[in-house]
Amino acid sequence: PQALWVCSACSSRPVNRILYSCIEQTCLTPRLRQVSIRSTLAPEKPRKQPQRTQMTICKEFRICCPCSVEEYRRGQRYTTARISKMEVQEGNGAGVEVIENKPVDHPEWGPGQYTRKRFHIAKRVPSWLRYLLPKSGSAICEEAYNCFPYTHTTVTFPLFAKFKITIQTWHVDDRGEKENVHKLEGKALSKRQVEYIDIAAKRPDEALYSNESDINSFVSQKTGRGPLQEGWLKTVDAKTPVMCAYKLVTIDFPYFGLRTKVENFLEGYERNLFYTATRQLFCWLDEWFGMSMRDVEDYENATFSEATEATKQVGKYSGPSDSTLSETPTLEEDTGSE
Repeated sequence: PQALWVCSACSSRPVNRILYSCIEQTCLTPRLRQVSIRSTLAPEKPRKQPQRTQMTICKEFRICCPCSVEEYRRGQRYTTARISKMEVQEGNGAGVEVIENKPVDHPEWGPGQYTRKRFHIAKRVPSWLRYLLPKSGSAICEEAYNCFPYTHTTVTFPLFAKFKITIQTWHVDDRGEKENVHKLEGKALSKRQVEYIDIAAKRPDEALYSNESDINSFVSQKTGRGPLQEGWLKTVDAKTPVMCAYKLVTIDFPYFGLRTKVENFLEGYERNLFYTATRQLFCWLDEWFGMSMRDVEDYENATFSEATEATKQVGKYSGPSDSTLSETPTLEEDTGSE
């Protein structure tokens, strides 16, 4: 290709290459270089910055249970409290601290219960992710508004400042037939995927806590419900109440190199958690059935206090305190997609 000489100092053509001078008289120290004519005629195009893909996972899990919404309300809070206690008793690197647990009147969702917890996940994460976590970064934070029949939960991780899981749940007395209970629109609706979870089905990844959750043989002595077999919705007695939890889960982990793997792991974790917790709620039916909401709240407060105190006393659970959460080193957000 043809070439010409330009001044590296001011990018103009030289008046006389022999005299080593350029057109711009202000350029006192011209430095001449030979370039292609094409490069001087076509201006350099600005480099496009890769755009980060938003909200990689948006999934709606529909989990049906043989009870009414009001029964589920009490059973869910009882089950959550009992699981928190089990977390500490198992002693396998997991624990929960309840930072706040108080009544609230949300301006949009109405009256309910607000809880803020810190979960010490430790050995609950896979080895490839545990390798990346410092001791101070092995706790996740959860904020939940239980404004039945709607609940809203947000999960964050201090080590990854941009990471967030949001779980929005509507509890309805039906069998999961509502097409758009969360009233999604546009891209959010088109991106949403729906998955039905059969709590009586056998799963290869079945159960974080399966020792007391044999739903295929459990029969409630107080209600006569059960046992449940796979496909139970098609055969359940018409007199048996059935409700559905519509759980809309959005997961965003915008960190290059880990994004897809972490988000897929978290999706599977949430699926397994919903499956297992609902099985437990049903199999513990005789423990909480007949309890008033006041009874459930008393049990919840006592259990949360016990679990929090036990967690704090175990040295290996010593994660970041509230005053140091903001000081935890964070990783930068990914500016591109994988």
